[in-house]
Amino acid sequence: MSDVTLSKAVRSNLMSLQNTAEMMNKTQSRLATGNKVNSALDNPSNFFTASALNSRAADMSNLLDSMASGIKVIEAANNGLTALTKNLESMQSTLRQARQDKSFQTKSFEVGDNSVINLSGGQFGDLNVKVDLASATQEGTKAAVSTAATSFLGPVSTAGGEQGSGARSVISGMGGFTNNDKISVAGVEVTLSEPSVGAPLTADSVANNIRAALQNDPSTLNKFTVTAGTGANSGKVIIETVDPTAEAAEVEFGAGSVAATKGETSFNYSAITSNVSVGGQTIATGSTFDSFVKNLQDGAAAGGYTVTADATTKDIKLTSTAWGGAAPTVTGVPTNSGAVAGSAAETTFTLTSYNDAGTQKLTSAQDLNIAGATGAVSLTAGMTGAQIKSAIEGDANINAAYNVSVDNTTLEVTLEAKTNGTTAPGVTSTKAAVAMSPASMTTSGGSVDLSTGTTDLSAYAGTEFTITDGTNTATHTIANGETAADLMTALNANGFTVTGTNGGLSITSVSGTNFTLTIDSGSTDFGLAASSEASTNGVVASPAGITGAVNTTNGVADTAAVIGQTSTPPVQGASVEAVEAATNNFTVSYDGKTADISIGAVKGGIGSTSNIVEVKEWQDKTVAAVNTTLAQAGITGVEAKFGDDGKFSIVAKTAEAKTIAISGDDSVALFGTDGVKTGVAEKSQLNSTKTVDKFVELINRDHGTKVRASNDNGKLRIENLSTQSLDVGVDKDGNNAVNTTKVDGNSVRANLSKQFNELRDQLDKLSDDASFNGINLLRGDKLKITFNESGTSSIDIQAKDKDGNIRAINASNLSVESLTAEDLDTDEKIDAFLANLSTALTELRSQSSAFGSNLSSVENRQSFTKNMINTLETGAANLTLADTNEEAANLLALQTRQQLSSSALSMASQQDQAVLQLLR
Repeated sequence: MSDVTLSKAVRSNLMSLQNTAEMMNKTQSRLATGNKVNSALDNPSNFFTASALNSRAADMSNLLDSMASGIKVIEAANNGLTALTKNLESMQSTLRQARQDKSFQTKSFEVGDNSVINLSGGQFGDLNVKVDLASATQEGTKAAVSTAATSFLGPVSTAGGEQGSGARSVISGMGGFTNNDKISVAGVEVTLSEPSVGAPLTADSVANNIRAALQNDPSTLNKFTVTAGTGANSGKVIIETVDPTAEAAEVEFGAGSVAATKGETSFNYSAITSNVSVGGQTIATGSTFDSFVKNLQDGAAAGGYTVTADATTKDIKLTSTAWGGAAPTVTGVPTNSGAVAGSAAETTFTLTSYNDAGTQKLTSAQDLNIAGATGAVSLTAGMTGAQIKSAIEGDANINAAYNVSVDNTTLEVTLEAKTNGTTAPGVTSTKAAVAMSPASMTTSGGSVDLSTGTTDLSAYAGTEFTITDGTNTATHTIANGETAADLMTALNANGFTVTGTNGGLSITSVSGTNFTLTIDSGSTDFGLAASSEASTNGVVASPAGITGAVNTTNGVADTAAVIGQTSTPPVQGASVEAVEAATNNFTVSYDGKTADISIGAVKGGIGSTSNIVEVKEWQDKTVAAVNTTLAQAGITGVEAKFGDDGKFSIVAKTAEAKTIAISGDDSVALFGTDGVKTGVAEKSQLNSTKTVDKFVELINRDHGTKVRASNDNGKLRIENLSTQSLDVGVDKDGNNAVNTTKVDGNSVRANLSKQFNELRDQLDKLSDDASFNGINLLRGDKLKITFNESGTSSIDIQAKDKDGNIRAINASNLSVESLTAEDLDTDEKIDAFLANLSTALTELRSQSSAFGSNLSSVENRQSFTKNMINTLETGAANLTLADTNEEAANLLALQTRQQLSSSALSMASQQDQAVLQLLR
């Protein structure tokens, strides 16, 4: 077909038809799929953008299922709350019905003036209450509690007590004083002295010195007592204020005296480990600085230390509680230490040298192999110390790691590491200058026999032999395949004669000048060991590399500083401690209220006495202060008093059946073991004149909340105000002939209590059943609903109380308790239960409101998510969907174009045929 030729017109029409066919295929594809962008080849930007939008829409669609499920969980909880509300309302109705019911049972009895009635059961329970007209009236008794001892004067000071009636300054550590030392007490200078010459100062002598100085100064006269302590205070001096309200005397140690200090241990929170103990007490490290400090403080008393902490710097200081006490022992915190400098590694070696006109020079060229160098350091013969130093420092690695020094008089080289703690480098020389300054020399045979000229030296290919006298040089490097004869021939030149002898070499300088033979490796193989070297003229030959041993000393690393604990030991000496004045402390309880009472002493000072005026003034102030404290605590029914015998009392203002109770630290010491007293209410005269009416008045007055009495045509009617049966025993004539009758309880209220409890049981059952898909919000389960595809937006839904605490919704948490029939005996008790139910209903409504708000948020987010999905999918569709009307029109146009192109092609072909006909 290669000989077929198309005209230009045919070619043009064929190409047009081809393009039209491709466009029709693309248009038909768009119509078939509905998309104008089916792959990245169609439009990369639109394709990938639409894919991203569709992916996000799909992710958000997945969230809708979670939201829908969450909504159902909330709806299930709401169903439960609705049922619980109705159940509580039914319980309210039950209680209201019980309150309205008054079907209490009654019995009537004949009574006379001497009758005795015994009441038990019902609201009386196990009590047996006696009612008779003989005890109808009774004088009341005020409740009162008094101190056990007469002449109560508050706390009393003793030389062995920890506290005194006045504020104290207690001086300890007499060993801190010597004769003629100075101290200051309350601004008065005191010179200390011991009457016995040469004897140490004692507490007695120091107390005498201070007492005399204070009494001799008008400003402190009669204001303090100074005493040597006894018992637990033995060896101490007690300075106590006479005025119990005054502050302790200020004591300062002056010239000569040694003040004691307390041992301290300090560290930073960052230094602690997981196991810390202080003073033998294990301290939990906790998770934060604050929790660790709290744990330290909790163990401080048992550990014998106090804690000072800085929340900003995280520094912690533990101080012994005792003057002169050792610093608290802390484990689990390293000991603080400073940095310790190490040492640098060092290598020394001496290069073989000779003296040239006063300058020491390197004998032979050689390569130094230093561990860690970038390569061998090449040295040439005749180098001075400075040149050798420069050559070694020319290696970048050596120069970076070591300080190089060379002794110009010996050519001793020292390599000192710049960093402590490294390993000293080893050094070797790879060239051996084996003879120095002989005019001729002979070597013995080694492992290679050089006197036999046919000896093959291929194994030593690359070994270089050099003979030089400084002017003339003969050098040769052994090549592969050479023999000993080749070596001697090459070296037998430039004024040197070389022959083989006795397995070795005989070398002579023709001019008689001293020379040096250098072999860069394997010198011993060629018989050049020191024992075999010989010289017929000049100095005996010796190795010309490193003279002697290479000395290496490894470095020691620096020891870093340790940041840990620092202990400060105490100073043993004198100390002073201020002690507050003692007070008697106790608590008064009355009518449901309590007050903490604190009473100080009349006068401070050990051995002080008080006169009548001082005591009376103190009593008045004490009574006023205690009564003020009682009133501030809301206790207005009692008052403080002092009796004529000096006893202190707490007394009720009126005769009531109420109890005064004394408790607290000093209650037993002050009031004895009988610190609880109950008053007796006064019973007034009866107003009635008839016997039955008197009993009615008496019973209703004293027991009207438990039973109700009335006159039933001359008989005493007793109504049992209880759901439990009441036993009424009547001794009509007072001669112990008792006739007992049972009065039934209120059965209606008793039955209603059972109904109430049944309804209460339903509360928990309803709460347990309000679950959906395993989640029950009323049981305290948490419902988490995610709002966006990245998980950064969500809502946690859970039942909570009014304070925001998570809790389940059940009878117990709603404070709805079960009833006994006795709980419905009185309207007051029923009202209390109704109040609890009202509170529970309020809590349910509050929780329902919270769930409703949560539901609104979820539904709003659900609607938002649906709209976003629609927006994303629409946006993606706009980027990829085809317009079917447009594409159909395009297809029709392309079909027309195809027909026209086909017609044009046919006409072009006919023209070509016509031309061919003419040519024929």
